[in-house]
Amino acid sequence: MSIRKMINKVMQGDCLEVMPNIPDNSIDMILCDLPYGTTQNKWDSLIPLDKLWAEYKRVIKENGAIVLSSQGVFTAKLILSNEAWFKYKVVWIKSKPTNFLNAKKQPLRKHEDICVFYKKQPTYNPQMTEGAAYDKGVRKDQYTGSYGNFKPRHVKSNGKRYPLDVITYEEPNHDDFIYCKTAESEGKVYHPTQKPIELGRYLIRTYTNEGDIVLDNACGSGSFLVAQFKFLP
Repeated sequence: MSIRKMINKVMQGDCLEVMPNIPDNSIDMILCDLPYGTTQNKWDSLIPLDKLWAEYKRVIKENGAIVLSSQGVFTAKLILSNEAWFKYKVVWIKSKPTNFLNAKKQPLRKHEDICVFYKKQPTYNPQMTEGAAYDKGVRKDQYTGSYGNFKPRHVKSNGKRYPLDVITYEEPNHDDFIYCKTAESEGKVYHPTQKPIELGRYLIRTYTNEGDIVLDNACGSGSFLVAQFKFLP
């Protein structure tokens, strides 16, 4: 099947049975909130990761990003399922914690992980935040054990800040924060693990360019699908 015939369509079925219809090397980014397998709900059943990676590796382009949400033990399982492609994870700080039933026994869960995998360097558009401009002058030669020699360079900033690996959606923009409403604040919640549209929008802006093709193979409420249509301001 031509990839063009599949764009902007929702296909219902077992993703491992549907994904073989997607052409090889046709996807620019995979963005998915996979089942974590941490509850007894049928919809939370783990997808066999070996079979999933076989399809992911087939459909993703050589320089495509695979961005998957996770938490707890599932984060460990996910990373170990493809150590060769795992590059880093971003921490998403949630405005509302979970795990209240165990509040007297364990800390509340305040964050989830966003694991980033790729074979070759993908598109990366850092989502800059605002900060105070500065000029520290010229930094002289220096040596570090980790990175080797640094040549002299002028250290200054026009006020733009590169994003960190922590994302929060409860405070206005700071040097290391990105503001975005929660799923509950965006309207009706259709799924227990529904992610904010703005979270998906942030990730899509970071790892794709306009016109790229994004795949969500376990769309749940569809918030990441909506985020793709809201890519542009």
